[in-house]
Amino acid sequence: MNSFELIDLLCVVDACASDRAAGYLISMSKAVEELRVLTGDFVSSDEAAANALSQVALERGCAVLFDEQPGADIVGEL
Repeated sequence: MNSFELIDLLCVVDACASDRAAGYLISMSKAVEELRVLTGDFVSSDEAAANALSQVALERGCAVLFDEQPGADIVGEL
C-alpha cells in the first residue's frame, strides 16, 4: 500500500479546495496531479492518491468531486 505524508496531503487539499457558496469543493483530478508534482511520486496509482486525498478532504469538510475520466486522453487524440 502506498502512503503519503500527511503534511503533503493537507497542503494539496488546502491549495486545491474551491470556495463555493455551498462549501469547499475539491476536484480529485486536479488534486492528484498537484500531489504528484509536490511529492515527485509518479509511480503510485491515481486510485491510491485519490483515496488518501479524499479522506483528508472529507475530514476537513470539503465536498469531493471524483472527476477523472479514464480514456479522456485517448478521446482527445481522435
